[in-house]
Amino acid sequence: MMTDSVSIRVDGLEILDNAIAQLALVNYGHFTAMQIRDGRVRGLSLHLDRLQSAHAELYGTIADPALILDRVREAASDAPNSYLRVTLFESDPGNVQVMTALRPPVAPAGAPTGLLPIVYQRPAAHIKHVGGFGQLYFGRMATRQGFDDALLTTADGEISETATANIAFIEADGTLVWPSAPSLYGITWQMLDTALAEAGIRTRRQSVTLNDISGFSGALLTNSVGVVGVSRIGSVVFNDEAPVQAIADVYESSPWDII
Repeated sequence: MMTDSVSIRVDGLEILDNAIAQLALVNYGHFTAMQIRDGRVRGLSLHLDRLQSAHAELYGTIADPALILDRVREAASDAPNSYLRVTLFESDPGNVQVMTALRPPVAPAGAPTGLLPIVYQRPAAHIKHVGGFGQLYFGRMATRQGFDDALLTTADGEISETATANIAFIEADGTLVWPSAPSLYGITWQMLDTALAEAGIRTRRQSVTLNDISGFSGALLTNSVGVVGVSRIGSVVFNDEAPVQAIADVYESSPWDII
């Protein structure tokens, strides 16, 4: 951890905040991301739980949910319609620091996504942590080859997640299958599991490999933006958008929580 003062300049301008220096130079922390609409967010308690559990694992420190919620409310009061990223870190042991970053709201992609399979697995994949060099590197590689994102796999072709989202596959009977390889249990995934169970739609988690994907009726991605269809994975093409839309419609029924 950094405890001494550090001099950092960006384009010749000195950054005096030591907390910013910590984030700039030490690749250690974690975050959650959410879409805010009219001062509301989906799965607010799940976001708070994520930050608390990740902080306890990374730092051995209790992150006060009331403090986190206060910071979220402060940010949302200035931008009731936005994309909010909440990052937790410590520049000194035991001193929980909360950084909020706002951007304009992000809408789901207007077209299904194309994915390029890449052999890469995120370290500590169950945590939404900072330091996504591999994800950014392989995501850019995918776009240079005409795809929208990278699909992360093991060397044996077992699918885990994409560089920016969870992925799930739809069977002919409508069952949703989540890959069982190590990945983040995303907030949208958690909410979708609950909503699908209430709608009587089955879900399960199992090993899915690149050799399996042609046997599914469709595939979809979930992240803070919502549910988006997959048009192709490598050379495998999914043409039927109806199964994905049915799942997306269920997710859209999920409630929004007042911040």
